[in-house]
Amino acid sequence: MLSRLRLRHLELLDALGETQNIHHAAPRLNLTQPAASKLLQEIETLYRTRLFDRHPRGITPTEAGASAIRWARQLLFSVGESVAEAHLMARGATGRVRIGALPVAIPMLVTGMLDTLAQTAPDLVVTLVEGGSDTVLPALARGELDLVLGRLTTDVHSTQFTHHVLYEEPVCLVASATHPLISRGRIGFQDLVDARWILPPELAPLRRELDAMLLAHGVHRPMPRIETMSLLLMQILLARGDTIAAMPLHVARHYAAQHMLGILDLNLPIRMPPVGMILLAGARPAAAVQVVIDTIHAVANAYHPATPSTDSPRHGAQA
Repeated sequence: MLSRLRLRHLELLDALGETQNIHHAAPRLNLTQPAASKLLQEIETLYRTRLFDRHPRGITPTEAGASAIRWARQLLFSVGESVAEAHLMARGATGRVRIGALPVAIPMLVTGMLDTLAQTAPDLVVTLVEGGSDTVLPALARGELDLVLGRLTTDVHSTQFTHHVLYEEPVCLVASATHPLISRGRIGFQDLVDARWILPPELAPLRRELDAMLLAHGVHRPMPRIETMSLLLMQILLARGDTIAAMPLHVARHYAAQHMLGILDLNLPIRMPPVGMILLAGARPAAAVQVVIDTIHAVANAYHPATPSTDSPRHGAQA
């Protein structure tokens, strides 16, 4: 079968998956509709099963068809990445590594990794994609990323991934350095009753933890002024207003040392999942990817020597 499967077949599967209509998919490949229909018949003959259910308004992928579309897209993406990487290496690069990063990992872990690689592997190209777990994990599963850095939550258990714990990252509350709650010193939860908040989106794990913590201490579920996961936007808004927010402790200390923010003197009984590295299960890292993996472990150990990173992967990771 593999010897008879052509790039054109993969391109048609991709187009049919998006349009679910042969009439609309055919022009994308510069084909007539009869030619596209014939090509689809070839594909289904190769797969030895029906991949699409036909109906008057178009076609719908069967379960086997959905699987074929997913793999076709992954193969097409891999071919494109292979060409792009070859062009980079022809210009002197030693390789390219694609990294997805959650906001919690960027200020310290990612920047430390990039600083180190600039010295140890200056010809290595790093493509960095910032996003939430709902975007970077599917990209990792599709083979569009080599690894993901972020918190290892238990919202989704999947044998698709393995992960490596890097370090614990507690959460604290922050505000402008001139906020009244900063100058007050030690505060209690009742001091937060009238606070104006910048909070993570409602479905974010940290948001759920904050809501539960505040309710447990008699503070009504806050109505946020702004919802965001962007640490940069959070820092800018906090410095310009009277709001408070939750932030990873390591990041907050960095901003506080530059007098950009202040940390509220209140212990939060929140235990967030550790920060870690997520890989596709069963994937053998290329040499360039392994260089980045080793660098990430070294940077994590340098920042958090009391929390050694572990190389024993576990299943069920989500950032």
